[in-house]
Amino acid sequence: MDTSITIQTIKQQESDVLNRIIVELNSCAKKDNKIIDTLTQDLKYKQENISSLENKIERQMAQIEWLKRQVFGKKSERLFDLHNETPILPGFELPEPAEEEPEKIKVPAHNRTKKKKGKGKFTVEYPDDLPRKEIHIEAPKEERTLQDGTEMVKIGEDRVEKLAYKPGEFFIKVFIAPKFSVPSKPGLGVVQEKMPTSILPGSKLDTSFMAYLVEEKFAFHMPLYRIEEKLQGRDIRVTRQLLSQVIVNVGERSRTLVKLMAERTLEQGVIFTDDTPLKIQIKEKRKCKEARIWDYIGGLPNAPPYHIYEFTMDRREEHPITFLQNFKGVFHADAYSAYGKLDKKDGISWAACWAHARRKFERVLTSSSSDFSLHVMRLMRYLFLYERVAWRRSPEERLRIRQTRERPIVDELFNGFIKQIKSGHLLPKSLLAGAIGYMQKRENNFRLYLNNPDLRMSNNTAERGLRKLTIGRKNWLFVGSERAGHAMAALLSLVQTCRAMDIKPQAYLEDLFNRLLDHPHSRLEEFLPDRWQEIQEAKNSEAETD
Repeated sequence: MDTSITIQTIKQQESDVLNRIIVELNSCAKKDNKIIDTLTQDLKYKQENISSLENKIERQMAQIEWLKRQVFGKKSERLFDLHNETPILPGFELPEPAEEEPEKIKVPAHNRTKKKKGKGKFTVEYPDDLPRKEIHIEAPKEERTLQDGTEMVKIGEDRVEKLAYKPGEFFIKVFIAPKFSVPSKPGLGVVQEKMPTSILPGSKLDTSFMAYLVEEKFAFHMPLYRIEEKLQGRDIRVTRQLLSQVIVNVGERSRTLVKLMAERTLEQGVIFTDDTPLKIQIKEKRKCKEARIWDYIGGLPNAPPYHIYEFTMDRREEHPITFLQNFKGVFHADAYSAYGKLDKKDGISWAACWAHARRKFERVLTSSSSDFSLHVMRLMRYLFLYERVAWRRSPEERLRIRQTRERPIVDELFNGFIKQIKSGHLLPKSLLAGAIGYMQKRENNFRLYLNNPDLRMSNNTAERGLRKLTIGRKNWLFVGSERAGHAMAALLSLVQTCRAMDIKPQAYLEDLFNRLLDHPHSRLEEFLPDRWQEIQEAKNSEAETD
């Protein structure tokens, strides 16, 4: 055998083996790469899923901790150590009490009587021994005297009784209007003074009682059925239907005055506004739907703090936009979309509320980002403390405090937000990202108060204005109709404005209901609460001088 041929054959075989090994290795490498790519994609998907779940868990834990603070913690918005505030509880679950089946009672068969519907529901009844106060309304003597000196004689009288009220006591006002004539000259007719006018002519209720009713409902949050029961406790019966009609009618006739108050409020150039839900009864469908109450409060320092309430059937953007269409100045509000649209109009600016922003960071305190959130809330606390001092000083000093003390803190806050965003550790859907985004998008609106001494840092004034309504809402539950909603808003505006100005609603409303119907429209401003107070003080000083 040729040795060279054998060596060549061996080399060829070795080459073939190496080629097959290389092909197999390449094939294995491709398979491994595919496996590695698949595993990498799977790992990436799982990491994203884990990140999403961690974000969800963080938000849910924050909600649970927030609920714990609402149930067991302090209700104040002041900053305090929240980590040891609430005891660790095994959970909120409590064993459901075993419901005992009520014992069935057999009721003998009987005939049901249907209540008659119709007239006769609007009644006023009171006991005979209720105190009475007679008010004589006589025509002047010169009107009862003829040119020849003959005096007319009394031939009769008209008596009108009305249920009245003064603090702590119900009584009856008896208006007596004598009739005068000359029996020998029947052609001369009868002379009689007119009965006093009222905002509701012909009513069996005196204006003092109407004022009492409005104050009870809109200052002390009493529902009509409780007022009805209180009256029955004194043997006085005024049906709830009549009480409701009085509220609606006097509210409707007061809306012209409230409209004038709204115009004066918008002229101030600085206002607070907010809204809250309210249930309204839909009688056709026998259920309630959600309506809305908006408040607009004058915010210019040393100007009358008019409280204007507006009722709407829904929360569409057009309602605040329509109300503020002629407004020029700055309004304080939350971040409702309608306010962002108003902010783009010429001559009108929106000052964002720091209290709203603070609550968003308060929700983050129990998450993994609680350290930064706590730092933000501490800086905000310093701002509110400086504001407390600034509002006790002159406008010039207030502006100086804001520029020298508060602006650096605001700068630190927004710079900190940028660092958090650039750090890459901020999860896009986390609570902290939402809180930072809320302020970052509206930085100019949050800084607006720094350059204007008449502006406030928060919209708490409007929130306090709505708190009066929310307390009442828990008692009287819903409004009976759209008409009643508008009437309620008008009366609420008058009552809460009086309370804001330290005016007794009973005295103001009684005088208003007595004179509004016959009062010249050109002098309607005399019934603005601040003008009315000035007039009353002037009258009292004149009486003391005399």
